Amino acid sequence: MFGTMIRQIRYGAQMLGGGQLTVSGLRGTVADLRATIEEFGEPGEEAAVMLPGGTEPDPQIQRTMADRRLKLTVRQAAAHVPYYRRLFADLDLNPRDISLDTLALLPPTPKSALRAASSAFVSERSEPVLLAQTTGTTGTPTSMWFSQYELELAAALSAMSFLMGSGLRSRHIVLSTISSRATLAKLNVQRSLAMVGAGFLAMGTVDPRIIIDRLATPMRLPGKEPQVTHLIVTASVLGGLVQTAERDGWAPADFGLRQIFVGGEILSDPLRSRAEEAFGARITDTYSMTETMPTAGLACEQGHLHLSAEQAHIEVLDPLTHTPAGPGEPGTLVVTPYTQYRDTTLLLRYDTGDLVRRLPGTEPLTCTLHGMPATSRILGRHSNLPTELTARAVLDRLQGERRLPLPTRYAVSAAPDGPRLYVVADRPSAALLGSVEERCDGLGLSGVVPVEDPGELPVPCHVRADLTEHSFELPAPRLQPVRSAP
Repeated sequence: MFGTMIRQIRYGAQMLGGGQLTVSGLRGTVADLRATIEEFGEPGEEAAVMLPGGTEPDPQIQRTMADRRLKLTVRQAAAHVPYYRRLFADLDLNPRDISLDTLALLPPTPKSALRAASSAFVSERSEPVLLAQTTGTTGTPTSMWFSQYELELAAALSAMSFLMGSGLRSRHIVLSTISSRATLAKLNVQRSLAMVGAGFLAMGTVDPRIIIDRLATPMRLPGKEPQVTHLIVTASVLGGLVQTAERDGWAPADFGLRQIFVGGEILSDPLRSRAEEAFGARITDTYSMTETMPTAGLACEQGHLHLSAEQAHIEVLDPLTHTPAGPGEPGTLVVTPYTQYRDTTLLLRYDTGDLVRRLPGTEPLTCTLHGMPATSRILGRHSNLPTELTARAVLDRLQGERRLPLPTRYAVSAAPDGPRLYVVADRPSAALLGSVEERCDGLGLSGVVPVEDPGELPVPCHVRADLTEHSFELPAPRLQPVRSAP
């Protein structure tokens, strides 16, 4: 008990001081939390302060801490990162002049700059040990170097989140279908779940039938529940799983799933509902990216996306002017991870390209995550299309039509009379077209064009489900009759 108290005091002091955290102390805290849960059932209310947003924030203290962390991050990047040292020299800008109030003097860092020369963003004082790349579904993969400190810290923080936020326990079994190319995500989950004591299976992005079969098959492991209890998946892979379950007659009783973590792509409301119906599990909508690790987002029950203000400075900027978006206006997420959590690839005002909408008004939040800053959920990537034609708006309409195949593939193309929506359909018909047109009313489209082959789309539609990893493993055929499509 005394050791636990000392660790918590030290953790709080390090958070206030702005320096690097003691990873061994965090691992000890995770062990304390796990032991408390296993002995008493619940960790106690005092443990909630260990998580981002676990306490009611004091705006003045929050701003003071953010200013201190931002200044330290800017100065270290300007001194030790070649890209920013050159940028500050070109702008004739003194890093000590940058604060929360003057941050706009520093232009956002575009994703293209990081892709073009990732090593130019690596601190000269770091010890890189892992090169992690994004999956590249939206273009050339982005590369990031990480240190041992960053990897261990991220794993400890994730373990705390799994224990406190997700209720994961040592008896649970987690299956990940994330592409094997996502090295960082898989490594981080494996390390964090090992601290929790939970089982972990990394299947990768394989045929949905193989994943379904694995979810349904009893594991018979000592101290574990009979079947996989938690699933980590992207939205497009989840779409393939939902379609397979609906088509082949699977029911929630066939599985032992309790929770499905969805990230990496936009999760529409209809797909969420269909997944809950197919698997009988709670769906958790998450947001994370390699470049901003360990900063991550979580969607609350009211549909807000909450991001930790303790780990990074978050901005929502107009994509063209780079000025702050107003209340209710769309803008791209711009993130500055603090050097308290990052010491290798340092990024200042990194423009993620992910479009969100600032929440309207100044009324205090009432959701369960009200202690964390919030925006809308991700709307899509910034583009030249009208603001109502976001990826989320289109997917919310298309994935409500059960006659369209999952994962959804579509493209929007300019036409003389306005944007036109092309959507992949198995068996196009006048009735299906009429239904889709009715659902898409209000999006400002000049027309809807169904196509049978993704190759007929005017613009390629890449989804993470397409990163299929070949496997010789195939499940046995279902014995019960296959349901007909609704």
